[in-house]
Amino acid sequence: MSEPEESLVLARAKLNFARKGHGERCWDAEPFDDPDGIRGNGCPILALSQAERDEFLEQARHELRRAPAP
Repeated sequence: MSEPEESLVLARAKLNFARKGHGERCWDAEPFDDPDGIRGNGCPILALSQAERDEFLEQARHELRRAPAP
């Protein structure tokens, strides 16, 4: 069993994250340039921790390994 491409792993992990509907959470804060971590509407940006992202990435790897070959 070969390891899936990292770009596919990241895409699947972000899709899984989005499907879980985490409300005010975001994958990471990089797209937001505000150094205080506040969006324009005054709500804080609550990015996943690296450990939380790693869990989504590992789950995505697992799913892709088990997926039937195209």
